[in-house]
Formats: sequence, structure tokens, C-alpha cells
Amino acid sequence: MKVTTDALRRATLTLLAHLDATGQREMEIEEDFYWNVPADQRYDPYEKPEALTLGQLSDDGSEIQRILAGEREPTGLAMVWLATILRRVGEKSRE
Repeated sequence: MKVTTDALRRATLTLLAHLDATGQREMEIEEDFYWNVPADQRYDPYEKPEALTLGQLSDDGSEIQRILAGEREPTGLAMVWLATILRRVGEKSRE
């Protein structure tokens, strides 16, 4: 599978517009900690992950806010922080 930033941008904007249109402009995320499968084990379906780690949505959100405020340089890795938040928003979405 090949992805482009253009396709990702269009998909993200389309899905966010859907949330807006369905009245889901703001969501309360009460959960904070989540289980994470380390990247070197996440994409190997033939081996059971041996070492789960904990992630924290509030930390991920804080780092994203620092980037938005200009206090931290954006990096590709920051997409991982954004992805954890988007995953939870998708799980909580009504439609």
C-alpha cells in the first residue's frame, strides 16, 4: 500500500467534517492510559507481542499542543501521538 500526504490530508478533513456535520465537534476523553504494542512487534502477525507498554493520551495531547503553540518542532514521529488521539475519537464517535 502506498500513501500520500495529499490523500491523508483529504481523508482527515473529510472525516473531521463528518464529525462536525453530525454534531460531534467536541468529545470528552475520560480515559488516559492505553496499551501499546511496540512498533517492532506490532506488524508481525506470526508472533504474539511479548512486551506491551503503556501510553498516555494526556501526554500525547500535550505534545501535540506544544507543536501547535510553536514550543516544539513538528516531527514525523508526532503523527503517532496524533494517531492515538484520533483512534480514541473514532472509538467514541456515535456515527
